[in-house]
Amino acid sequence: MKTRKEFLNSIQNSKLIVIKIGSARVSGEESKINDFLYDLVGDIRNLRDQGKEVILVSSGAIAQGKKLLEEKRGNVPNGKTTLAEKQAFAAMGQNKLLNLYESFFSRVNIPIAQILFGRKDLNEEKSFTNLKQTFRQLLDWGILPIVNENDSVSTEEINLGDNDILSAIVASIVGADLLLILTGVDGFLKENSKIDLFTEITKETENLATGPSGPGTGGMFTKINAAKLLLPYGIKTGIVNGEKKQAISQFFKTESIGTLVANPNFPHRIPNASEIQTHFFSFPSE
Repeated sequence: MKTRKEFLNSIQNSKLIVIKIGSARVSGEESKINDFLYDLVGDIRNLRDQGKEVILVSSGAIAQGKKLLEEKRGNVPNGKTTLAEKQAFAAMGQNKLLNLYESFFSRVNIPIAQILFGRKDLNEEKSFTNLKQTFRQLLDWGILPIVNENDSVSTEEINLGDNDILSAIVASIVGADLLLILTGVDGFLKENSKIDLFTEITKETENLATGPSGPGTGGMFTKINAAKLLLPYGIKTGIVNGEKKQAISQFFKTESIGTLVANPNFPHRIPNASEIQTHFFSFPSE
């Protein structure tokens, strides 16, 4: 049986890393957001100084849009949010979210760029190739890509699990070595005990995973499924408590931080557009 410690060296040698940030990390109290972002930019600056490449997948545009509307009108629509309202919130909040990131990453001399895409952008091999080349060009230029689903123009329900599945798609497109999903708990919990390592995700594991508990739409269920989707491509996934100080840096230093999903029996490979369509868009819903 494999142990978490056996993967530490391969984690530390990861060259290309995708980091996923949920809505809860960039919404709520301003002081809490600032503390999180201060730590985040420091950790990413540290990774880049080690020669690693980083891509961010960030939720939060809808939450930022709701907050902006509330500031302007004093309230937001009651009841279940419609697709049109979600799209409008995303349109309002995306610019505010990116400005927030810009204000922090500029302090550590990391230029950023925004990439918005959806399922339709992966329908054709040409579009898929163009998207992959855009990521590579930005990384070659030393730019930090910040990715979100193209919520404001999507004609399908926004349902990628608070971008958990989107982060897995991004990791597969660019051939990342590691996906780090930041959440509000210490990792995958079973009977209040953290599981350090999964080498496979069984139905029993999925049944133990819970849904969203904050402003996002994901929860542990979509996080564990995002990790499951990446296993056949040899891409490791870490589920880490983003509320802890220097959580990202600590994940690379010790095997006791978060939950790792990895299987050394799968070689690292990059799927094509057709494979992404069939593999990543057939994930189960809770």
